[in-house]
Amino acid sequence: MDYFEKVEKLVEKAGVSFEEAKQALDAADGDMLDAMILLERSGKTKGPKNSTYSTKYEDQSAYYAASEQMEQGRQSAGKTFGDKVVAAGKKVWHVLSHNYLNVKRGEEPFVQLPLWAVAVILIAAWYLVWILLIVSLFFDFRYSISGEADLKSVNDIMDKAANAAEKAKEEFKEQSEE
Repeated sequence: MDYFEKVEKLVEKAGVSFEEAKQALDAADGDMLDAMILLERSGKTKGPKNSTYSTKYEDQSAYYAASEQMEQGRQSAGKTFGDKVVAAGKKVWHVLSHNYLNVKRGEEPFVQLPLWAVAVILIAAWYLVWILLIVSLFFDFRYSISGEADLKSVNDIMDKAANAAEKAKEEFKEQSEE
């Protein structure tokens, strides 16, 4: 390494001017380590930062809270789109397998199917299912959903449909009797 490169290195490492680096290198007879020591002693550059270690107990709750937040962030950030789709699929499967479509004729239970079976039937023949559903309402069939999920609003809609079909059936009877 030539003299100029040594001066450049000192400027870079010590954060001093070229003039100060040259003077220190001249005083150290070209030795880089001695020149760096001279610059530190003269206060022109700062020495290495001191680090300490202590066994003194301090409240670590802030550290643990931050650590938990970082871990949660890693877990949520680590989930890929596929992981999220699988999690959503598991939730849907749970709802479909723990809830049932109840079909009654009058007050007598006719059939009870898990919602996953209803979904498969709807996918396979949705047009036929809708026709059978509407026609069956005129033959005193009633539908409801039971199970873990709170589907009161869905059951209310099904009751309104059954009541509307009952009312239409009665009006048809009255018109046909006239």
